[in-house]
Amino acid sequence: MSKRMMLNRCLNAGLKTTTRLPQLSKLSLIRFYHPISTEYDNSEALLEPLEYKMDSVQSKILSHCIKEKVPHYGFTEKALVSSINDLGYDSTMLSIIGSPNSPSIFHSSPAVMELLKYNLVTKRYNLITAELREGLVNKQDIPSLETLLIQRLKMDKQLGPKALKSLMGQLSIPSQLLMEVALPELFRLSDDIIYFSKEKDHTDMAWYTKRLGLSLTYVTSKLFMTQDKSVDYEDTIEFAKWKLNKVMNLGDYYNNVEEYAWYTVMTSFNLIKSQISKY
Repeated sequence: MSKRMMLNRCLNAGLKTTTRLPQLSKLSLIRFYHPISTEYDNSEALLEPLEYKMDSVQSKILSHCIKEKVPHYGFTEKALVSSINDLGYDSTMLSIIGSPNSPSIFHSSPAVMELLKYNLVTKRYNLITAELREGLVNKQDIPSLETLLIQRLKMDKQLGPKALKSLMGQLSIPSQLLMEVALPELFRLSDDIIYFSKEKDHTDMAWYTKRLGLSLTYVTSKLFMTQDKSVDYEDTIEFAKWKLNKVMNLGDYYNNVEEYAWYTVMTSFNLIKSQISKY
């Protein structure tokens, strides 16, 4: 009797089937306690939590937009429309790009929300090389925590001052995007940076405090970056190094919470005001 016939008999009899799923498909649904190589299998095809492959039309438009249009127009619908026109697609692509998101009061365009998500997710994946993910590098070639943090900050240099303010301003607004995309991506980034660096890892309370310290350092450095007028963001790089050393190496996890909170609230408030004034 064929497997198909046996399955049909079970269904007709109201019995539960125990069809096995491939092991990889099970693993792909799980976010492990620590990053492991199976999370990144076939990562060029689909970068979770994005819902489309990297060779899709959506990805081509978003990638082109970030490289060519965002530095001029910021993270706006105008930037997306310009990319769609340049690539020769129909204007209806704007609604397709934004289809996974629900509009909110301050993010009037779901497509812009997807552009912000695409920027965060793809740069997090691109930060970690394939050799690092597969453990194919020598111990002496494993990057330091500081190196990976600085590399991630430098990834946004090409965006320019206008786009950086647009990015941080929109991510600072209390919204579904902040809770469901920005914060989870921030914690995934911190987790990956620590795991794939030379930094000693932990499995107790230090696991949380270390990732919190790195997350605070990264966000504070990005906010500093929006105000930085130095050549090639040199002041931001020095600030990030100083802040990382203070928080991670000196064990100053908790003493900086009040300082960080006040700095973040004031800077975010100014960025939010600039965003609200546009609507």
